[in-house]
Amino acid sequence: MWGKRLLVRTAAKYRAARYGGKPKRKWSAKEYMRTSAVIFLLIGLGVLYVKELPLFEFPKEGYELLKTLDKNLTGEEEEALLPVQYASTAGVYLAVSKAAGEIPEYIPPVEEVKPVFVREILEERFGNLTETEFRSFLNNYYIEDVSTKASEEIFSLAEFADYELTIEKKDEPQILIFHTHGSEGYADSREGVAEDTVVGAGELLAKELRETYGYNVIHETTLFDRKPDGSDDRNNAYNNALPVITDILERYPSVEVVIDLHRDSGEARTSVINGVSTAKVMLFNGLCRTKDGPITYYSNPNLKGNLAFSLHLQITGNELYPGLMHRIYLKSYRYNMHLKEKYILVELGTHKNTVAEAKAAMVPFAETIATVLSKEKEGSS
Repeated sequence: MWGKRLLVRTAAKYRAARYGGKPKRKWSAKEYMRTSAVIFLLIGLGVLYVKELPLFEFPKEGYELLKTLDKNLTGEEEEALLPVQYASTAGVYLAVSKAAGEIPEYIPPVEEVKPVFVREILEERFGNLTETEFRSFLNNYYIEDVSTKASEEIFSLAEFADYELTIEKKDEPQILIFHTHGSEGYADSREGVAEDTVVGAGELLAKELRETYGYNVIHETTLFDRKPDGSDDRNNAYNNALPVITDILERYPSVEVVIDLHRDSGEARTSVINGVSTAKVMLFNGLCRTKDGPITYYSNPNLKGNLAFSLHLQITGNELYPGLMHRIYLKSYRYNMHLKEKYILVELGTHKNTVAEAKAAMVPFAETIATVLSKEKEGSS
């Protein structure tokens, strides 16, 4: 054995002397695997952090990405703000959190919406609204969770049909979009990229409402379902959100519409809108009642307004874009919906939908919202 090793070394020295340089050693399979892994890792990091990703396209000029945080902001509060990534070439505006004190300038609407007359649609389906069978109406537009039971006393179809939901466009903030569960993403969401979560979809919705329809929108992006260290805090998310949203509404009493944008779980809910695969929009109402009756420690003076608003959005959305809206989901608790009359909780697709499908829903849904907020009364000239 020793003689064989000596022979190998002698042969190696001979080759080195004849051909120059040290003899080349063959790599082992493990060395090849490790080197390949390092190369792929470097390529991946380059794609994620070096390459300029084509995220959002915001052609409108004159906006600036707000970085003016309150000087008194604590370290924990600053860490709690969700960093939203944009392509550096895009001219973008993002109104973020209670720490960003600036409000977007008023943008005149690019187009006017055509009215959808909800009463006429309901009468065509049910006839006389005061005589409509309650369960028939409920089954057409709602899904009842097992935790609650819808009561006819809070569902006045005739009252909902004529509910006043119009708002006047102003220079002041009018619509607030936020996310109680802001970390929710989709089937192909990139980890750690806010664009791929409900926050990214929410910014598209805010942009469309601002630029196309002329509403003044605040987009709050604080992660209420995460602690400052990044760990999960989902069970406390509604409690975490309540003081922040209350503070925003107190500072900007001109805000009339609140949109809490989520993503549901379960099988993908998809429709084809204008030839594009689009996530369905499911609105959600908390009834403050279990199947045994009202929850005594919760109250919601805006419950009827919440229900009327979601019903008008539901009917209008499917009138404008058949298949866009899933039936409204009813559950037992309050979900902070007592804060405003025109307050909606939105489930945008499910975790099995794609990011593209979720974002595709934001343009038709923005038109739905604008139509409800600006619609003419039936019979008006």
